[in-house]
Amino acid sequence: MILKGMVAAVAALLLLPSIGAAASPRAAPAAVPTDPVLYTTRAGDNLYTLARRYFTRIEDYVRVQRLNHVSDPYRLPVGRVLRIPRALLRFEPLTATVIAHRGPVAIRSGGQVRAVKAGSTVREGDQIVTANNAFVSLRLPDSSVVSLPSQSQVGVRRLRRILLTGGIERLFALERGRARAIVTPAANDDDSFRVSTPVAVSAVRGTEFRARYDEEAARAATEVLEGRVSVAVEGAEQKALTVAAGFGTVATASGTADAIALLPSPALQRPGRVQDESELAFEVTPLRDAAAYRVQVASDAGFLDVISEATTPGESITLPSIPDGTWFVRTTAIGDAGIEGLPATYGFERRLQRIETALERRRAGRYREYLFRWIVEGSGTRRYRFQLMKDRPDAAPMVDEVGLVADRFVITDLPPGTYYWRVMSIQFADGGAFSKWSPIERLTISRDE
Repeated sequence: MILKGMVAAVAALLLLPSIGAAASPRAAPAAVPTDPVLYTTRAGDNLYTLARRYFTRIEDYVRVQRLNHVSDPYRLPVGRVLRIPRALLRFEPLTATVIAHRGPVAIRSGGQVRAVKAGSTVREGDQIVTANNAFVSLRLPDSSVVSLPSQSQVGVRRLRRILLTGGIERLFALERGRARAIVTPAANDDDSFRVSTPVAVSAVRGTEFRARYDEEAARAATEVLEGRVSVAVEGAEQKALTVAAGFGTVATASGTADAIALLPSPALQRPGRVQDESELAFEVTPLRDAAAYRVQVASDAGFLDVISEATTPGESITLPSIPDGTWFVRTTAIGDAGIEGLPATYGFERRLQRIETALERRRAGRYREYLFRWIVEGSGTRRYRFQLMKDRPDAAPMVDEVGLVADRFVITDLPPGTYYWRVMSIQFADGGAFSKWSPIERLTISRDE
């Protein structure tokens, strides 16, 4: 039932006319490679044999003959460079594999919608959609990775290998939201990797970068973390802009803005503290030029398996509860132009230990009992320590009980006065011990009791 609900949620997103690829008011740039393939002839090559092995139609050798001014299609000197239109060439379809996903993620393929699961395959022509607080990462055949955060939509326009050259064509159309790509350096001169939006195309040969498309503003952002990215706007007079690592740019239909330096990564305050409250809470050190901050949590340091994220204008960020264990948090700052800055990654421990305390006063014959109770939210084996102080919260404990198994402690006939008490919860997990004190509570006993 949960899986069906996830599919239904994403299917509803896919059917919205405002974001459907076919109904979008602004079609994405073609971005499909149109430059001819350059092939250097070898011994035994002629146009007819090349056409029989590598062209979709044998008779297309005539077009290649005319294009390259070949007098005899059955005779080609070794080492001649031929220009062959890509549309004429046969190719091998490739697939990408889902290596991590969280929340409602679905794939539209051939008019059908299927839910994503680990190991799901994605092919040329598929469309991937992430719902709210959903994430997915795909690994390509060359080990490149494409990751989508929540509320994003990407169409796979090209995912194929050209049989003639072995070159791999990869084109992802970012129709909504954000995408991150870690691209393996090209092993073939004919390899290509492109991310297109309705206003711009980013092309690389081996790098790490992020892309984002804002439908309402009709503008795209590209941020380069490693290598270089070429950003071009189709139809604009401006030439493609090469963006180096540590820089980003914003593109609209009229052109691409000058590259600007990415904001430095905001430092996380107290990064080593254990996250033990119901919600995760992070505090970043303010940056002067930051308009907002983004925090992501993942199970891996490479952030391929993102589990949660939040963006806020303030330096304090909270995220929903996650299971106990070792996790990773990544912080970035976002500038006024909407360009996201450099990331900083930290590891942290999640050990839920939210403590609620209560006190009951009751009669036991002619004595008065004081029942100190506590409830600790979380799992695992626990022991407790109870302390009671007289007159001041920082006084030496008059009662200090360690190794308690029960979640309560009884004291009988306390004299009148002011007391302070607290309890420590100690969780034993993964070979370690994680402790937390409750807030100090006050108890006043009058002489009339």
